[in-house]
Amino acid sequence: ELILLQEIYTEAIDVWSVGCIYAELLGMLEGTRTEDRGPLFPGSSCFPLSPDHKHKTDYRYHTRGKHDQLNMIFNLLGTPSEEDIQGLERDDAKRYIACFAKREGEGLRTKFPGADEDCMDILDKMLRFSPKERIPVTEALDHRIFIDIKDTRKETTSPKLITLDFEREPDLDEALLRKYFCKEIRGYHPEVPEL
Repeated sequence: ELILLQEIYTEAIDVWSVGCIYAELLGMLEGTRTEDRGPLFPGSSCFPLSPDHKHKTDYRYHTRGKHDQLNMIFNLLGTPSEEDIQGLERDDAKRYIACFAKREGEGLRTKFPGADEDCMDILDKMLRFSPKERIPVTEALDHRIFIDIKDTRKETTSPKLITLDFEREPDLDEALLRKYFCKEIRGYHPEVPEL
């Protein structure tokens, strides 16, 4: 969602992040090739946010770029379906994704041959291109992978969704967000100056 500059995103973006971190942990399992340990999608550029410095405005270069972040994702997971592409909110993002060569992807199993089926199942559900297709947080927490370690007697739940004050701000922009971050930091480090 962030790479494609989607303005509206949900907690599904965090599920993707957790999936990437979980994949790094799976990379430590026996049987994983040494070169597959580390970030799951180790791209070095990503148009338009961090384009290759030699080809800053050439988006077609990035669709073919070996180290482009989206190419790394598509090489492993495959290119998104037409339905997933149409689910994007920006027309320029839809056109951009359509420029990538269609492919199936190597599949997550190729990276983690030592992981069991439950590990692969939850990873696959967390790393879906469409945020609507990703496993919801509550469902992920109830996944069978946690059966042996989860103790519901020790769990607490909030009676309502937690919303932070700044999330209700109608004109939240980068400058205001920085102000809120600094305010929070000053709670622990009063020496930090106000913006």
